[in-house]
Order: sequence, then C-alpha cells, then structure tokens
Amino acid sequence: MDTSRRAQLVMDVLQHAINRDFDEAMQVMDEIAAASNGLEMYGVCCAFADAARQTLVRLYGHPSPEFLWALAAPDPAHGPQHPAHAFSLRFITAYANRDMPMCKALYLAAANANPEDYGHSVTALIGDVAHLARVALQELPAGGERPARHLH
Repeated sequence: MDTSRRAQLVMDVLQHAINRDFDEAMQVMDEIAAASNGLEMYGVCCAFADAARQTLVRLYGHPSPEFLWALAAPDPAHGPQHPAHAFSLRFITAYANRDMPMCKALYLAAANANPEDYGHSVTALIGDVAHLARVALQELPAGGERPARHLH
C-alpha cells in the first residue's frame, strides 16, 4: 500500500468513526494494519493524533509558546482507567505538544504489548479523536473558522 492510499484510508477510518459507524471504521483499519509495518502504523497513529491536534486548534486556537496542551483523564476515584485510554490521551497530548520522543516511546510500549492490548490502544486513539471531532462539530460556530469561546 502506498502512502497516499494509506492516508486516504486513515481519513476514511476517522470519517466512519465520527459518524459512529464503528464496524466500518474497524474494517478499514484492519485493511490498513494488514498492509502496514510497525513504522507505517506509527505514522498512522501520528496521523490520528494530528487530526486531534488540528481539532484542538480549531476549538481553542493555537496555544502561546509558553503553554502546552493537556487533556484531562477521568477521575481515578471513579475507577481505574483502561491502559488503552491512557495511551490514547497521552499520545494525543504528546503529539499536540510536539514531543515526538514521547510519542515514539508510547507507541513502542503499545506495539510491544500483546496484540489485543495494542489493538485496544489504536482503537481508543481512533475513538478519542472521533469524539473530539464530534465535540468540535457541535461547538464551532457557523463557518467554523474561529475558536469556540471557553471560560477560564
């Protein structure tokens, strides 16, 4: 599979996930995974994280240079968070903050886990990016060119 075909399929996965057509999203994701090596799958995960970063920028604008992005995880008092979701939030945050060594470390940890846990991690990443995109679709004003207002 060439890079442009993989990129198109990544966008298809995200569109299906945003539309809550998870079975179709996973079928396309299976096609990507079957034709990709570890480095290419790292690139796929980075593409998902970049979609999340772009969505954050559309929602809230570019952070000033002295600030970093942070994504809140569920309160641990409500029960432990599944490791796949921890991976997803950490990967998106590291990517949005341009911390590529952390992205690589997180990806390698997920990829070196058992295949089921790795699959859950990639699936959680897709789900979190799709959720963020759905939030943006609901919150962005008509035209969607300026960030939504948020209180500090």
